[in-house]
Amino acid sequence: MSLVSLKSVHFKYPQSREEALNDISFEINSGEYIALAGLNGSGKSTLARMIAGFIQPESGELSLEKNLLPGIVFQQPKEQIVAGIVERDTAFGPQNLNMSKAEIELRTIECLTVVGIADKALNRTFELSLGQTQRLAFSGILALFPSLLILDEVTAMLDPHAREELVEFIRQWNAKGHTVIHVTHDEDEVLAASRVIVLDKGKKIFDGSSQDFKNTPEIHDMLFDKSSLKELKKETCREENKETFLKVKNLSFSYEGYDVFKNLSFELKKGTLTALTGPSGCGKSTLFECLAGLKKPSSGTIESKCIPALALQESEAALFERYAADDVAFGAANSGVRGKKLVSCVKHAMAMAGLDYKTYADRSSFNLSGGEKRKLSIAGIIALNKDVLIFDEPTSALDGVSRKTVLSAMRKLADEGKTVLFSTHRLEEADIADTHLLWSELTEKKSDEAETVCSENLKPVEASSSSGLLIAIQKLTGALSAPAKVPASLVGKLPAWFKSFLFLSIFCVSLAVQSVGLCALMLCVNFIYAKLSSFPLRKVFVTLKKLLPLILFFLILEFVFYPVHNGDEEIFRWKFFVLSEYKIFLAVKTLIRALCSVTCIATFISSTSEREILDGLSGLLLPFAKIGIPVRYLVLVTGIIFRFMPLLLDELSAIIKTQIVRGTFSNAKGFKKIKILIPLFVPLMLQTFRKAQFLADALTARYFK
Repeated sequence: MSLVSLKSVHFKYPQSREEALNDISFEINSGEYIALAGLNGSGKSTLARMIAGFIQPESGELSLEKNLLPGIVFQQPKEQIVAGIVERDTAFGPQNLNMSKAEIELRTIECLTVVGIADKALNRTFELSLGQTQRLAFSGILALFPSLLILDEVTAMLDPHAREELVEFIRQWNAKGHTVIHVTHDEDEVLAASRVIVLDKGKKIFDGSSQDFKNTPEIHDMLFDKSSLKELKKETCREENKETFLKVKNLSFSYEGYDVFKNLSFELKKGTLTALTGPSGCGKSTLFECLAGLKKPSSGTIESKCIPALALQESEAALFERYAADDVAFGAANSGVRGKKLVSCVKHAMAMAGLDYKTYADRSSFNLSGGEKRKLSIAGIIALNKDVLIFDEPTSALDGVSRKTVLSAMRKLADEGKTVLFSTHRLEEADIADTHLLWSELTEKKSDEAETVCSENLKPVEASSSSGLLIAIQKLTGALSAPAKVPASLVGKLPAWFKSFLFLSIFCVSLAVQSVGLCALMLCVNFIYAKLSSFPLRKVFVTLKKLLPLILFFLILEFVFYPVHNGDEEIFRWKFFVLSEYKIFLAVKTLIRALCSVTCIATFISSTSEREILDGLSGLLLPFAKIGIPVRYLVLVTGIIFRFMPLLLDELSAIIKTQIVRGTFSNAKGFKKIKILIPLFVPLMLQTFRKAQFLADALTARYFK
């Protein structure tokens, strides 16, 4: 029985010269297991989103079975997380399908177990590694029990063991009669499917069984050229005669009450290519950020020829210039490269990363495919021309040809005398390196085994002076996220709609009252509200302390610009600064209102889950919905705001990391650093609009209505 039918479908993105989909026709039958393959930018993700109902054909016909329930896991994992706590995120979809509480709990436990993160159920979602986040995204869609499961590169950031488990689950899921479309660049995953569809530049060039695909060498070899990776392996690499360019000794890193890694020691030689492998979430990305000066280690030392340049794992967050060539040129320009030399540097870096300068220079960075964005972020790091280069999962989500190009680029950099370190989950990629570091061996090795004489040319790598800004953003993200567990309290037991009503009533009245006496009364009401919600007031005062400089700034503006009314007695005047009885009265009200607002908002967030916030607002607006007013959009916007603030802060953190790596904050202090931060709001705003759309899509994918 046909679930999906496409007839002569065409689609083109705005401002794009080429069609993303060109005359696509095929049918999907119930119970099929289809692998959707093709080179980066061939249109796979576009086709997957179209089948899932997120975009419509410009021409042609797309028809779906009447009761079809598609579920899609998007390519970028962080963009599809809709809740602040792991178990709540998985439960979000079943809640929207009006399942019973028992069924929701069962599905949540089952799906988190299947993807291997049941032990993280009460963790905050922003604390997960990218690989763990990808598993969570899969769990959230799987909990819907979709009749058509669409997976867009869900195994790209998983270690081999986790990948095998997930692929085996997909097989079992399909064996039970469920239909699966798996978008993948992995040969084993393609051959695991019963049917293979291959796209090239928006056109369908193959549609047949996996066996027929394997026996069609012109198409199979176009996608998978794995044997050629052996060419990149150097026969001999005598490290003992080479100069040490990076040395790590007894390095440890911990979050509050949690050790990420302890006493890591190793060293890298000049002109060598080193691979690091380990399970998803073990701490590889954290180690790399320590090496690049983005995080301050808890203990230990890092010595290097220079501050290493790091290509972040989240390639999309590392792009902030509008045009591709400008993004590659950003870091090199900061280091003083100008004119023809800069153009030559950009062309060279883009060519090494597999991006033709003429084709991509004027392309919008944000309209590239996922694989093209990864290659662009790699080119930006190559252009820095640093002696030590680190690449975090550089081949993730790349097709076979692009993987070979990136690996070849890293080999060439090492041959030129650079010290190159990269992480990967693919053992065949690690095999081409001169040295293969296993995470399990690094963490088990005794610290004294790495004792060697340090080169005189090495310098200590200290955490960047801007790393404190990253820590502050992380803490603020935690403060704006719901707690893992809503504390037991009188307010916590209230229905969702009444919680929202109580919060809005207290908050609005606190801002509306005019006299100091009534403001003080509302402050007492807020304290009682916090007490009944089991929210510690100590946290309120800690938060207020952090906001105090901002509050004082607005008070000073008030004293300078607010006019003095007739009859208002002046107490003090100095140039534009005027102190009067009425202005003091306003200042006192402002301080009390600020304390009321912080107390009320913090209490509400701590005593109400994201789901209750949305349900509560829906309940309050129910009378308007009954008379035909579309209140769903207001509820949707509210849900986006509560999830969006931590997401936006995370995006800001990624932009700042990239700016630090590319030399923006190198010598800036004080006002100069503030001046540098101002231009960040341009890329942040661009990312804001994109993230808002992605988050809205994520809510829609979970059938939020």
